[in-house]
Amino acid sequence: MINNRISRILYIILFVIVICMPQLIWPLLKKNVDSSSSENRTLASKPVFTLDTYKDYSSDYESYFNDNLPFRNILISLNSHINYFLFNSSSNDSVLIGKNGWLFYSDSEDGNPAAYYRGKYLYSEEQLQDIASNLVNIEKYLAEYGIEFIVFVAPNKERIYSEMMPDYYGEPAETYAALQVVNYIRNNTDIRIVYPYEELICAKNQLGEIPIYHKVDTHWNYVGGYIGAAALLKELGINMPEITSSEITISPIKNSWSDLASMLNLSNELQNSEYDYNVTGYNNHDAINEKWDFLTEIIYHSQNADPRKIYIVRDSFCSAMSGYIGSQFNNSYMVGKIMYSNANLLEQSPDIFVLESVERYISELGKFSIY
Repeated sequence: MINNRISRILYIILFVIVICMPQLIWPLLKKNVDSSSSENRTLASKPVFTLDTYKDYSSDYESYFNDNLPFRNILISLNSHINYFLFNSSSNDSVLIGKNGWLFYSDSEDGNPAAYYRGKYLYSEEQLQDIASNLVNIEKYLAEYGIEFIVFVAPNKERIYSEMMPDYYGEPAETYAALQVVNYIRNNTDIRIVYPYEELICAKNQLGEIPIYHKVDTHWNYVGGYIGAAALLKELGINMPEITSSEITISPIKNSWSDLASMLNLSNELQNSEYDYNVTGYNNHDAINEKWDFLTEIIYHSQNADPRKIYIVRDSFCSAMSGYIGSQFNNSYMVGKIMYSNANLLEQSPDIFVLESVERYISELGKFSIY
């Protein structure tokens, strides 16, 4: 009886030690442990208890505690490793595990490309008319200033590499939102819209082992960016060499960032397993990159290139195109959508205005305001 009682006490003591140990040793080890966050969000800060915050204090403190748990990164990384390498599953609901090491983005709050793949979010005739009407109004406004207007839509990664999607997603839908919009604009307006799906599929088949989108990132790589840029430039009367031309050299380089791998906390393991690629051999007109800021401005100046000034309102898919586009105009200005303003447009006074969007954000074509 006494032995059982002692055993229970020892178990309780051991349990308390195990629970408290991380908190006790964390102050001694935290300087030597990586506590930076690889999540695509801002971690909760410690709340202050006041008369104004007391109602939310307990939930806010719980969020703070969870985000600042001792050894949190190690535990998250361990969970990610077990899920991915042992069970071939994702530790993040926004990342799909595809075939042959391919990852795909599926955030339902951020465009939901997996749903577009399945043909969801189709537009009604009225919705298509609204999108077209907005673009026509933009075109009319720009025409008053003598500015050419082009719409550019980059296909989702799932659209180009459908064979690498998980089997339970099935074949890609034949009718989907981006195709609806592209066909409606082409058939019902005179707006010039570039959707390089065919060019990408053709290049993918010709290039074989060289991918045109990243395996563990949601974006296309520099090869895909070249193909997209070439399609846009062709619409503007500028012909670039085909990606498979003997003039073009494609060289592997170290991949510097992979968003999907990072979201799984597996950057070191997965990002280092793939390359990006340099594309050279085209005339870059001695282009100089004056500024390159992912969120704000990308500015290029070239020598003896097209004298027109190009202005692009862009999302992240323009990043891999920017150097190629910037090399073909004397002046190129590319602004992130969140930074766009009509005052900036008038200040830049371009000859060409490009509204660029990846497929999963195509609904923004009906919401973008030029004013």
